[in-house]
Amino acid sequence: MADEWVLNEGERLDDLVRDDMKLIQRPDHFCFSVDSVLLAHYVEPKKNDVIADLGTGTGVIALLVSSLGGNHIAAFELDPVMADLARRNVEGNHKEAQIKVIEGDYRESSRQFDSGKFSLVLANPPYREVGTGRMSAKSGVASASYEMNATMDDVFKTAQYLLKYGGRLAMVHRADRTADLITIGRKYHMEPKRMRFVYARKGHTAVRVLIEWRYGGHAELVVEPPLLLHNDDGSYTEEVCEIYGRKSHE
Repeated sequence: MADEWVLNEGERLDDLVRDDMKLIQRPDHFCFSVDSVLLAHYVEPKKNDVIADLGTGTGVIALLVSSLGGNHIAAFELDPVMADLARRNVEGNHKEAQIKVIEGDYRESSRQFDSGKFSLVLANPPYREVGTGRMSAKSGVASASYEMNATMDDVFKTAQYLLKYGGRLAMVHRADRTADLITIGRKYHMEPKRMRFVYARKGHTAVRVLIEWRYGGHAELVVEPPLLLHNDDGSYTEEVCEIYGRKSHE
């Protein structure tokens, strides 16, 4: 399949491992991290789920979810450069029947979709509030890292509109913002149902959190066993290797 891919200046082609999929990326914008991979494997899509991916970037989460059972995915992307990459990645991996890339602001999704159209919403949103941390000089990287185009309220408000009652919202975010995530989610009637903290390695504090909410769900939260990314020697743990589709000794 490699000869079917056409790369523009500044682009590179990476291996997604699963289903022999590949991904065009641009380092001057934003390249996916392990967070996207963890979220895609956390959601457990059902066969008939109608899925919205908010801020798809290169399309990595939508592509991975399509390989794990997702069949009806609308991938929203505001940045024209990233939307173009996502479309080309969907086409290059022959996933057009499962994924539709929608270029535009997901906060305006009511212009294209009726409320309650979706049963599952995915989000790997910008982690930082504007004014915190050190913002990248690269506009594409900055907008993917900071809430410049959409706030946390925007994510939950959009999810509330798109989801049918009882639908699910799944997200990966910084562990130190867990209290904010639960508080804001409840404002939009999203009740956290399961949560898993992610640690760089044993003995460290959590760096990420994976959460699944249910729209209109009752208050009952399951905190799942911790996920460790690295062994003491810096190599990926066996579980992470399995998630990536690799053997632990590779």
